[in-house]
Amino acid sequence: MKAIGILAAGLALLAARVPVIGWSAVELGSSVRSAWTSPRQIIYSDSAAFRRGWSDLFSTASMRPALPVINFNALRVLVVAAGSKPSGGYTIRLDSARATRDSALIYVSLRTPPPGCGVTQEITSPAVAIAVPNVPKRLHVITRERPDSVRCTGHT
Repeated sequence: MKAIGILAAGLALLAARVPVIGWSAVELGSSVRSAWTSPRQIIYSDSAAFRRGWSDLFSTASMRPALPVINFNALRVLVVAAGSKPSGGYTIRLDSARATRDSALIYVSLRTPPPGCGVTQEITSPAVAIAVPNVPKRLHVITRERPDSVRCTGHT
């Protein structure tokens, strides 16, 4: 009887790790001048809150794209903010995402400026907005920091 319980627990764990077919995440937009000065993850589940969040994502009104139309019955919006950075050259983007039965893994890359490259001398605050399905409820964001692979002009 004990072996059956262990087998059942093992099968339940395996089933929880099976990818959900057809599940995807879509990057809605990213900005290097968001209003969020500390790292954070924010989930928006309604259009009024998302409208305010979109204004915070693109804190410079003249550079703000049109607000995407989101069906909040099926989707929610996750914002991943990297917090203040000491200069330009930092960006954050969605790499990939996948869901299992009980959670979703959202992989984002925080690109840093390559050493020796010229960057703007201003404090920036990169952030990205990502539309994800409402199910599964639990989201795990994995941020990978990596140098930008673009070479500087004049450097080899």
